[in-house]
Amino acid sequence: MGENIRWLHASNPNEEELREIGKTVKLHPLILEELKTPSARTKIEHHKNYLYFIYYFPVFDEKEQVSRRSEIDFVVSKKEVITVTYERIAALEELRANITAHSPAFENSLALVHRILISLFSFEERQLDHVREKVERISGELFHERERERERFLLQKISYVKRDISQYGIIVRPQKHMLENLAETATAFFSISSAVYLNDLLGEHMKIIEQIDNYREAVEDFESTNIQLINLKNAEVTKTFTILAFLTFPMMLFAALFSMNTTDTPLVSGPHGFWAILGIMVLAMGAMFGYFRKRDWI
Repeated sequence: MGENIRWLHASNPNEEELREIGKTVKLHPLILEELKTPSARTKIEHHKNYLYFIYYFPVFDEKEQVSRRSEIDFVVSKKEVITVTYERIAALEELRANITAHSPAFENSLALVHRILISLFSFEERQLDHVREKVERISGELFHERERERERFLLQKISYVKRDISQYGIIVRPQKHMLENLAETATAFFSISSAVYLNDLLGEHMKIIEQIDNYREAVEDFESTNIQLINLKNAEVTKTFTILAFLTFPMMLFAALFSMNTTDTPLVSGPHGFWAILGIMVLAMGAMFGYFRKRDWI
């Protein structure tokens, strides 16, 4: 890992581990206290001998079907990089195993921080795969013949994806400001030449934000299109029932007229009165049906 650059890592550290970490770079007691539990918000602090900052990234929860926030605390001195986590993070463990196996040399501790964060960005992009797959499935189902139950199910799936994208963005977007502050602080702590590492981190982070925005826009378009298709289908159903109501209107009218309890009602007392009245009803319905077809209403 380079001749003088060390990476020390602790997951859910106990009191003894924290004391050892504190001795390594002479951490302030308040920093040690903060490393005991996850923090409520991101931050970056510039101390005399080290930088302290917190990075959050999303981890997809299969059970809840939504991304949740995971935290890594960094303590960076000129010779050491200390990371503290509060759960098992597969991407971090894979990177540590790879670095230990191949022992790459780093120009300085900031180069190691860059490698760690780039690895986390790659993990974040892999985490977005499930969103991409869901968006593609929704796109494929959107214009298929659907019954009402399937329409409701598609709306439910769209709602779940929108929630996941929103939660993902809530976690990822604030890290842009943290990385910008880190760029300013780390440049002062290391040297102006370190800016190349930090600008690269900002560029990679913006790629992830762009992907989130693209997925969000696609899902919103699909939701709007799905609602339009449902409204169109409902309009067709309403139109059908309206036409049926108008077509049956002559029957209702004639039935009401000839059922009146009056004298001298035409056709009623005739030998073929029923068939004559029924024929008039059918002719009236046929005439209305022909008129609707001519006007292209049906």
